[in-house]
Formats: sequence, C-alpha cells, structure tokens
Amino acid sequence: MDAEMIDVKEMSPMQIATSVHKSGHSERSRESTVDAADESVEKSHSWLLTCSLGIIVSFTLYGIVMEYASSGGRKLHELSLIFVTGMFYSCVAYIGAALSGEKPDPGVPKWKMGIIALFSMGSTFTSVRSLRYVIYPVQVLAKSCKPVPVMVMGKLLYNQQYSYRKYAIVCTMVAGVALFVVGGKSTEDGVPSSTFAQIVGLLLLTTSLCFDGGTGAYEEVLMGDSHIGPFNLMLNIQIGKTVLAALFLIVGGELNTFFALASTQGFALVMLGVTGAVGQVFIFLTIAKFGALTCSIVGLGRKIITLLLSLMIYRHPVTFPQVLALMLAVGAMIMNFMEKRKSKKKTAEVEAIEDRSAASREEVSSLMSVPNTLDPAQNSDKVLV
Repeated sequence: MDAEMIDVKEMSPMQIATSVHKSGHSERSRESTVDAADESVEKSHSWLLTCSLGIIVSFTLYGIVMEYASSGGRKLHELSLIFVTGMFYSCVAYIGAALSGEKPDPGVPKWKMGIIALFSMGSTFTSVRSLRYVIYPVQVLAKSCKPVPVMVMGKLLYNQQYSYRKYAIVCTMVAGVALFVVGGKSTEDGVPSSTFAQIVGLLLLTTSLCFDGGTGAYEEVLMGDSHIGPFNLMLNIQIGKTVLAALFLIVGGELNTFFALASTQGFALVMLGVTGAVGQVFIFLTIAKFGALTCSIVGLGRKIITLLLSLMIYRHPVTFPQVLALMLAVGAMIMNFMEKRKSKKKTAEVEAIEDRSAASREEVSSLMSVPNTLDPAQNSDKVLV
C-alpha cells in the first residue's frame, strides 16, 4: 500500500491526467457494453413476443375459420382448399427465400419434391375430410399424436429405441383422445354423430398422421443430403401441391365444385390461405431466432388456446368424461414436451463434455509435443527448486 502511494506521488501531473482519462474511458466502455447487452436482451424479448403472438393469433384464427367453414351444414372441398392455400403458401415461401438469400436451385430432383408434395397433400386432404365426421377439437387432439407414427416408423424402419416413459406418454395421449371421442355427445346440427362416423373420422386422422410422419422423415433426409433451405423446401412442396390439386380438379371434372365453393366460401378460403401463410412465416422466424424447442412451447400453447376457444365459441357439448379426457390429453402433450426438452438438454450436456474432453486432449497433445530445450542440469535445478 505504501509503495502504491509513493508511485502515485512520484507521477507527473500529465501522467496522472492520462491515467484518469484512461480510467474514465474504460468505465464508459463498460457502461456502453452493458447498455448494448440490455438493448440486445430487450430486442430478443420483443422478437419472442412478436413471434409468439404471430403464431398464436395466426393459427388460432386459422382454426376458427376452418371450423366455421366445415360446420353448420357447410363442407370444405379439400382439393379447392389445397389449391388456394398452396398459392398463398408458395408466394410467402418465394418471398422468404429471396429475403434470406437461399439458393433458388438446390439441385434436388423434381421427382423427390413430387413425393413430398404428394405426402403433404395426402395429409391435408385426409385431415380436412375428417371434419365431416368429427368435431374440430377432436382433430386438434388427434393431430397432437404425431409422435405415434414417428415412433412406429422409427422402430420398424430404423430400429430406434425409445424409453418406457416415452411409450407411456404416447399411450396416455392416445387414450385421452379416444376417451374424448367415446365419452362425448358430439353433435352436428342437433343430430348425434354415429359411432361409425367417429371411427371413419379417426381413421382419416390416423392416415393424416402417417402422411405427416412420412413427410417429416423425407424432409429431414433432403435437408441433410441436399442442403436445401427451409423456404426453398416449402416453396417446392407448395408449388407441387398446387399443381397436383389443379390437375386433380381438372381431370376429376371438379372445376364447377371449385367455382361454387369460391362463390359461397371464397372469403373463408382466402382467410385460411392468409392466416396459414403468415403463421408459417412466424414459425420460421421463431425457429431461426430461438430454436425449435421454443417453437414447440408456443405451438403447445396455441393448441390449448385453440381447443378452449373452439369449445366456447361453437358451444360444443362437453361431458364430464370428456373434461377428464381433455385434461389427460393436454397433460400428456405437456409431458411429451418436457421429455423432448430433457432429451435436448442431455444431448447438449453430452456435446459440451465431449468438446471439453477434445480440447483437453488437444492441450495435452500440444504440451507433449513441445521440445525440451533445457539441459539436464537445468532440469534438475528446476525440480529441486
């Protein structure tokens, strides 16, 4: 302490002024760094709020319009819906690919894109057709059972192993959906739905889930092998769906049905196209900025909100067994999300440990490779010291 005081006293006025200036400059630098970090956090929170609201509002509106267009004696023509929404989705995907700088021609064979488009089209067709037999909340719950076809295909095709906890969660989710269907008094214009109609609706939803599983697996293969960007993948799939829907409308002689639906439910078709396309944009933004896990959280919240709004707005009669089934299914959805989060966290920890181990090995290797420039006498002196 005395030495420090002597040094300061022996400094010239110019040196003291310079030291004070440097100290003030470093303090201002720290303050500016803290301010920049705070501003970055605020921007991150603002983006998260914007993306979350975008997904929830867009797809909630999509669900409300979808249920309106397929209830009260109204029926959606599936091919017409795919054709109209495919055009909106294609436009949004093209703009997104241009803004993100993705390569316009990733070199993926057109027939592969055609297969994915056909699978995606099959999923949309069977999902929308199921609304002729079951109410919209059943569709939302059933479509939440996507892990079922994924696990089945993973086990059969790739012999993947899953924990007993995962099997229990999926079985609970399926049981909740089944109990919601069986334990209810689903009505359409006051006429009770028959058991046969409910079975047909569930079979259609199961087929839709199988198409989803095939589409997702094939998309992962293409994105891994061909390095195609997400917007370009979406663009090619939606163009394929639009072209296929147009061909089926022409070949099947259903153009009159399309124009009739456009005249009676044109606004609903446009709303479904706009809300679905905007929702896809926010999904891509959320994944790009915050990761797929955050997007899953928002998606789970959106499904719960959609279910509750559907039950309240359209006043579906809900029995006590259905309430229990709803709680069971939603609880299983939350548990499935927690399981995925736990798995991702464990994977990240393992990767971090492997990175640290690799760094340690490299450090040891570099130390071992340093030549010994000291003579034996010097080495012995260092050891004795």
